Amino acid sequence: MDTTPKVLHMVGQANFAKPVVAAANAGACTIVTDVSISTLTLGALTVAAQPDCPRTMRAVVTDANATITGGTVTIVGQDQNGDNISDVIAITGAGSFDGAKAFAKVVSATWALTGGTVTTTDDKVAIGYGPALGLQAPIGAKYDRLIKGVFDGLDDLGTFSKTYGLYTPAGTMNGAKTVVVSFLYKLLLSW
Repeated sequence: MDTTPKVLHMVGQANFAKPVVAAANAGACTIVTDVSISTLTLGALTVAAQPDCPRTMRAVVTDANATITGGTVTIVGQDQNGDNISDVIAITGAGSFDGAKAFAKVVSATWALTGGTVTTTDDKVAIGYGPALGLQAPIGAKYDRLIKGVFDGLDDLGTFSKTYGLYTPAGTMNGAKTVVVSFLYKLLLSW
């Protein structure tokens, strides 16, 4: 009897109804609103909202006097497939920094300073939507390749990440345009 694992190739489709734009600045962040780093207890951030659809997160750091040289924002929650995940976003100073994994639900978030100093209440951190959307697949699936992306009814030349099952549209999400993604994934079968 042949016990060699078999691979089943499947086509998945994800439909995103009008995802909102990725956070361009701290004021646009809704997952964690702009909070002073100096007032945090043990780095705990208050999660104020949930993602509009499974997507990556973006940390935005405001450094009023250029004294922060490193930090991390750690986000814990569930991905597009319902698996428990965490994502550590490395911070190198002021600016916007994107995470690598899509979150359908955010349970908690924390900030940690790893370099430099926080010297003012104007040094802040916020978390908002990132640019990539999470593609749902069954338990144990391995993402393989993009078949087609459609943005606002037209072919889209966005990017596909098979590591975490992500699609980043080339068009700008704005809360009014739909995104439809067809992709290939593999299931390992054994019998």
